Amino acid sequence: MVKKIMNFKEFNSKKLDIKSIYHLLISGISPRPIALVGSIDKNGNSNLAPYSFFNAFGANPPIVGFSPALSGRTGLPKDTLLNIQDTKEFTISIINSHMVEQISLSSCEFDKGIDEFVKTGLKKYKSKMIKPFGVSDSYFIMECKLYDIIELGGKKASGNLILGEVVNFHVSEKVIDDNSQINPYKFDAIARNGGGWYTDSKKGLFEVKKPKHEGIGFDELPDFILKSNLTGNQLAKLASINKIPEYQINEKKISENETLDLIKSSIESNNIEDAWQYVFQLGKLINDK
Repeated sequence: MVKKIMNFKEFNSKKLDIKSIYHLLISGISPRPIALVGSIDKNGNSNLAPYSFFNAFGANPPIVGFSPALSGRTGLPKDTLLNIQDTKEFTISIINSHMVEQISLSSCEFDKGIDEFVKTGLKKYKSKMIKPFGVSDSYFIMECKLYDIIELGGKKASGNLILGEVVNFHVSEKVIDDNSQINPYKFDAIARNGGGWYTDSKKGLFEVKKPKHEGIGFDELPDFILKSNLTGNQLAKLASINKIPEYQINEKKISENETLDLIKSSIESNNIEDAWQYVFQLGKLINDK
């Protein structure tokens, strides 16, 4: 029952080309939420583009950020970056499964001044506090005013972290439950993986119960269990109890492998007390050898 040690292949970023680094980042850091960013230029022309180097960074004030990279070929900035530098405003619309193909289309590099709303068929949603439009097809829209822009290198393919303060939220009533919270099953957000892959949060959705008390932790688990082939998630469930239960003697004769299988099945059924009884039984079998 010796746990197999995982082998790693190392990649020194100083020895890799930009394309290889990029593919490692987007494949390894996944799935990532996608910001569909709406902006306008000084002449009022709309621009729309998706960015998956995106997340929230604070609640007081509410700060969100995304990073449009400079062109890997020319080093020139994207229209989104230029527009926000000029107008200091933008919207972020979260992408849902019913609009994913249109989002893929919006990632095309259209000429400056081309309205991606028109190209993609996505509908404009008029903002209340800023000029750029959101996307009415989205279930969640944020109106943002520029907080800061941080240059991340200033070279070809370098990022530019745009931080914005959310001044207004728009949430579709379709996804709000009876407690005025966003229902994740109705929200059905799409996230980005490496290559051409996406993650559908609804189909891949699962809940992890937060401990209601302080768990005993991995350091209190028996050494033979830590060295078993239980996964980290399975071990964490054993370690989440606040007190190791007392052993209820079981005279039933089963093998080590059968006992380990019973531990796993009990954990997967969230019968952690039962799982611990089988842990005790497994320990006894090992000690009696």
